[in-house]
This record gives sequence, structure tokens and C-alpha cells, in this order.
Amino acid sequence: MQALYGELARYYDRFYWWKDYKKEVDFLVELFNRYGVNVHDILEVACGTGSHSKLLSSRGFRVTGLDINGDMLRVAEEKLGRRARFVKGDMQDLRAAVPEASYDAVVCLFSSICYNRTSAELTRSVRGMYRSAKPGGLVIFDTHFLRRTFLDGYRGEDIFDDGDVMGARLSISKRRGNQGEISFSYLIYDSPRTIQLRNDVHRFGLFDREDLVRAMRASGLERVSVFTDWSLGKSSPGEFKDYIFVGRRPPIRQPT
Repeated sequence: MQALYGELARYYDRFYWWKDYKKEVDFLVELFNRYGVNVHDILEVACGTGSHSKLLSSRGFRVTGLDINGDMLRVAEEKLGRRARFVKGDMQDLRAAVPEASYDAVVCLFSSICYNRTSAELTRSVRGMYRSAKPGGLVIFDTHFLRRTFLDGYRGEDIFDDGDVMGARLSISKRRGNQGEISFSYLIYDSPRTIQLRNDVHRFGLFDREDLVRAMRASGLERVSVFTDWSLGKSSPGEFKDYIFVGRRPPIRQPT
């Protein structure tokens, strides 16, 4: 169903008011520098409403945002106007939507990589990101969900009140074998309307850290590294972190 990505797309940013997009974009720039890649053109896969794209664009990067959901893309286009380019497409078939070997960095953020539910789907998506990157370019994605840390039965709540609109969202997480499932229910007051919606179900693959690294190396990426919690330094204690995966498409080797 995934109503938050469809009929409720205009409320998406309100529910994620707490997310520190700036910190994440700052870290991306750190990675560009660490790997010594002169980044101009960025492809953001599963860009959603364009919050990362907006910050990247404001720093002078040329951004192409790709998402499978037209409602999310319409919100992104309203937010950015002509400051970025947006295209509709599937991360598992990037060839059909964007040119190959055209981007200095290909990023896929906010655990969107986990919408690949199987190892075969994950492989297709990572290979597509590899092909979309220029030789010497970077592929970067993150996830909060790993097989060993996913909390079966976790219950969560998100509430916002921005003065014009009020909303509450309840969630419950379930493990279904090698997949995770989160079911959301919403109550939104957007005068004069009240919106109630139950059982907005999101399903995604649960992978081990090693599975994700293996998919990157199998695609041809080199210098694969894993960072935690948007920092190059030592991670904080605890099991539940954001994991950031980065690899480089090998540059074209000049004959000696």
C-alpha cells in the first residue's frame, strides 16, 4: 500500500521533521574528499521528496533525483523547482531511466536500499548504481536495518504539529523470515479535513553487513568501506546504528 509515498506524500517531510539531513550531506561531502573524487554530478536513487537533493544542490552539485513514486517526485519538484532534475524510475532498472557512466557519485539514502527484498534484487540495484557511476566515481548507500539488529515487535510513534497541520503515526515492526515489515497507521488533521488510515505496510529485505559488502564487490566496486552514524571517527557504543557503505568504480587505467 505504502500510502506515505502516495496519497500522503505531501505529509512525508512533516513526519520526518527530526531527521538531520544536513549532517548526512556534510558526511557525503567528507566522503567525496576522503576518496579524492572531484564531484560535480550526483544521482540520488530513491530521492523521495528531495530533502537530500535540495541540500546537495544548494552546495553547487548538479543533482538528478530518481524515484519510483510520482507523488514523491511531485513534492520534490515543488520543493526544488529547476535547481535539480527529477526522473521516474526503478532502482532495479537504472539503465531504463538514466545514462550509464554519467555521475561522479551515486547515492541511495534513508535505508532505501532495503526496498530490495532479495539478494537478486539487491545485486541488480547495486550493479545498476555501479554502471551509473563514472569510472573513478563513488557509490554510497546507507541502512538502519540489518538482519541481526532488526527489532521484531518494536512499536513506535511520530507526532508533529506545525501550526497548520497536526499528525500522529503509530508503527509496529514484524520479522518475516529474511524480510522486515513495518505497518503504519495515521491520524492527520489538515483543516477542514481529518484523514485516518490504517495498515500502510512497508516490506523490505533484511541483509547482513557482509551481504551488502559482498554485493558491492561483486558489482566491481573497489575500496569498499563501512562507516557508522555519519562519522569518519569511532562509532558510539550500541547495536542500533546507521551503516553507510561506500565503494569506488575503478578508474580507467592508463597504459604504462
